Amino acid sequence: MSLSRLVFAPFDPPRDQEIRLLFKDYPHKDYQLKSMGVSKESMADYLETTLQGEGIQSICLRDNGKLVGLIALQALPWMSEHFGLRMYAVSHLLAGMGGPLVRARLLRYILEELHEVDFLDCRIAVDDVYAAQALEAAGFRYVGTEVYLGQALESHPCAKLPTDIEIRRCERADRRQVLEIVEDTHVHNRFAYDPIIQEGLARSLYRRLVESCFDQPQFTVLVARSRGTVEGFIISKTNKTFCQVVGKKTGSLDLIGVRPATRNRGLGAALNKVALHMLAADGVVYAAVRTLANNYPALRVTFKTGFAITSTSLHFHRWIQRPKTAYHAESSIPGSIVKFAQMG
Repeated sequence: MSLSRLVFAPFDPPRDQEIRLLFKDYPHKDYQLKSMGVSKESMADYLETTLQGEGIQSICLRDNGKLVGLIALQALPWMSEHFGLRMYAVSHLLAGMGGPLVRARLLRYILEELHEVDFLDCRIAVDDVYAAQALEAAGFRYVGTEVYLGQALESHPCAKLPTDIEIRRCERADRRQVLEIVEDTHVHNRFAYDPIIQEGLARSLYRRLVESCFDQPQFTVLVARSRGTVEGFIISKTNKTFCQVVGKKTGSLDLIGVRPATRNRGLGAALNKVALHMLAADGVVYAAVRTLANNYPALRVTFKTGFAITSTSLHFHRWIQRPKTAYHAESSIPGSIVKFAQMG
């Protein structure tokens, strides 16, 4: 591949129609699509809708006129506000040839040319070795492995609840207790495993995430109450655009939390089952959930409620500018980690 023939340019639908081939030739999520009953053709239709819109930047790479790669960024507005930085997720990193080289050049272009980017979050399939090599070469740091699970919801029975527990939709008066549970329970997340981020900032981030779900129509927040106290919660979601494009109504269980003192009573499984029952009653035929691979309690609950693993992903972070609340003193973390973090 000659450097003189490489051209980077924003995604242009009339010119870049070959983009569908990159999506259709991507082999690393085939089992997940088969489990969902979604064809690669339909998935390519949906993925095309994610390349344009508010907060999205999509860059194509051509070699001698041929489309060979794509990188797409999605702005993360509320997360940017939380950290005081301009933060983006790498929603697509694809190449049709060249091993890790094309992907590395796409990443390097973003790092060198898009000066508004302070942070990049990238999730790739666990067997996408070329993408992993390119991310490591570009200075990204691995922060965790995520497991994706799913199940069909042709019919889903309602759960038998533990004694003295009722599960219902979250009301405004419940929100404060839900947010308390979030900070007490969400210790398994990629920001908690990022050496640049303080533990308190990672916990407050997930509080903000849950808080942002309360008033958005695509989310349903359920709470489990006992004697006037919220003991647990679960958040489910439907993606209307995805459902319309692929012709299948799907949903997901996004976040769950149970007070530590109330665990091991079957409350987590009950919350899952009630949420799945409500999704099925709303016409959802397939539900998904994801969690970190080392979150063994969450995996145990999802297996108990009928989920099966469909794919696995690796998560990477790249800090270009550091948050003001990052670790700096050697007394905060081991000196070797501080030195590693300062290398950028």
